[in-house]
Order: sequence, then structure tokens, then C-alpha cells
Amino acid sequence: MGSKLFFNSEAIKPQKSDPGGTLTCITQDEMPGLVNISFAVLKLKKGGSQEPIWHPNAHKIGYCLSGSALVSIRSPNGVDLFTIKEGDMFFIQKGYIHHIANLGEKETTISFALSDTKPQTMCLAKAIYSLSDDVFATTFGSSSDFYEGLTKSKKQEFIKTLTSIKDAPTCISSRFKFNIVASSKPVQTPGGYLQLGTKTNLPVLEGLGILRFGLNPKGIVEPHWHTNAGELVYIVKGQTRITVLSPDGNVESLQVNGGQGAFAPASHFHNIENVGQDDVEVIAFFSHAEPDYIGIGEVIGSYSNEILGSVFNVSSDYFNNFQKPKGPLVIVPVDKQTSPNKEVRGKVSKSTYE
Repeated sequence: MGSKLFFNSEAIKPQKSDPGGTLTCITQDEMPGLVNISFAVLKLKKGGSQEPIWHPNAHKIGYCLSGSALVSIRSPNGVDLFTIKEGDMFFIQKGYIHHIANLGEKETTISFALSDTKPQTMCLAKAIYSLSDDVFATTFGSSSDFYEGLTKSKKQEFIKTLTSIKDAPTCISSRFKFNIVASSKPVQTPGGYLQLGTKTNLPVLEGLGILRFGLNPKGIVEPHWHTNAGELVYIVKGQTRITVLSPDGNVESLQVNGGQGAFAPASHFHNIENVGQDDVEVIAFFSHAEPDYIGIGEVIGSYSNEILGSVFNVSSDYFNNFQKPKGPLVIVPVDKQTSPNKEVRGKVSKSTYE
């Protein structure tokens, strides 16, 4: 897209492309404007199985866009094994080794955010290959012939293909996952809705969070900023226009469609609007487990007519008939007949939209 704040995941060549699937990463190398976050899309074909890996420098949060998968996480406290399906989000802590395998007949797609602009990756196979014969044999009580058999072929396929997963489960719950699609909508207006995938709903989160929202035709996300988090927006479907204002006064405004996205660093002013004829679905990844929120509506509403007149070089009377929002709008419709004070369903606070 020729911008340091916008990206098209479909136009970037996957860094990993194996018979079992692909992995496309968007780091600071691909998107220089990123701060404290990066993005990835994992696609697993039928039988696709990502090698067990861990990230030394980054937490990881995932959202299942389609399909289903089996996830295992090895932590210092043991092994957590659980399933994910479309609409589930899940969290993997820094340093925890994890494995993901497609459980279904169709392709499984998972989008990820990681808490570093250049996340590091360690692979199980490379870890084993780094050992000497004696260290391996002593650790596992095996013969040197056994280790030699493992190291004969060092073919590096990041995503393998399994013929089957023995006794594959259909559904396993876990403290590491949360079904955000089935959760409540604390914000719902004529313009759309908002759902929370923050520490409130998934207590294990650290350094990362998700908001899922939908925009009806002509709906917009209120112009706003987050003081404690950058926001990486991924458009799942639909057509949007995203505008980001930087501190240097530069304004970037581009049409962003399904498979594309944008990033607004902390405290950068930004908004999203549905410019198509269909509903829009968005996953917003945050570099904080409890992102806060300041909306332009409540900002304008907090100033007197005299101050506003001085800011915009008009008389204070100019704002006499102007309806000032009394709180966060979050999601509003682009409709002149809709009052900006129209009450939303549920309560919205400045912290984590609770």
C-alpha cells in the first residue's frame, strides 16, 4: 500500500510456504510504523500441523477466522490442550512452546498479533538438532543410533502434513481461550456493535487484547485515540476507510478492505468508516490487555462554547444549537437524522469499554 501504517496481508509473500500451509508475517520490516506489536496469518490446509515453537521476546494472541484446530501449550506448570473454532480467541505467553494442528476437512485460518515488532521464534526440531550425541543420549537414556536416526534428515518444513490426529477431540475448554463471537455486546447502536476480548473476559492476557466490532452500512467508529495502546486493525470482511492523524500533522486516509489493515500508534487520532454496501467485520488487536479510550465526542462535549469558539475562530453563539455528546459514542451511524446523544445499549467506560 506504500504506507508505513497500512498493510495488505494478501499482497505479502508468505515467509513460510509448505505442503501443510503458509505463514505470513507483518513485522516492522514490512510495516515500519509498527510500535510494540506485529501481525501474522497462519493458514493450515487439511492435515496441516505447525511445528512446536516458542517466542522468546513476545506474547501472542490469536483469533480463529475460519476452520478449527487443536492447540497445545506447554508452560512451566504443565500442558494445556484445547480446541479452537471460528470466533475463538486464545493467548500464548512469551516463552511457552505451542503446537497448532488443523482438525477439520477445510482450511483453518488464524490471525495473530505478537507483542514485539520483530518477534523471535525458536523451533523444537532445531533445539534438538543443536544437541551433541552425548547430551541427547544422556538426557533421554537412548542409544547413539537413535539420535543418529533423528538427525539423518534435517528437512525444514515449518508446517507439516499429518494423515490424522488420533482420537481428535471435538471441543475442549481452556483458561487460554475465549469465544468472543458468542460474547455479549456492551456497545450496540444503529451503526454497529462492539465485543470485548480483554483481560476482563480472558484474565490470562498480558500485553495484548482484542476488540471485535461490526459496522452496518454507513456506520463509523467514533474518531478516538488510546493513551496506553497501539491499535492494529484487521478487516475481516467489507469495505472501510481508515484515517490516521500523526503528531507531525500528517493525515493518511485509505480504503481498507477484507484481508487488509492499518495501525494507529498509541495516542494517534484515528477513525474507521464503512464505505461499502455490506456489513463490515473487524478484529482490532491492541498492545495492551486493557486498552483505554478517549472519543472526540466527549472531548468536544467537555468544553464550553467560549473555548470552542476560540479554537475554531467563530463566535461562541455558533455552538448554541450544537448537541454536545455527554459520553463516549464508540460506534455511531453516519446519519444526520440520528442524534449523537442516542443512548447505546449497555455501559461504556473510558477503560476497556466496560
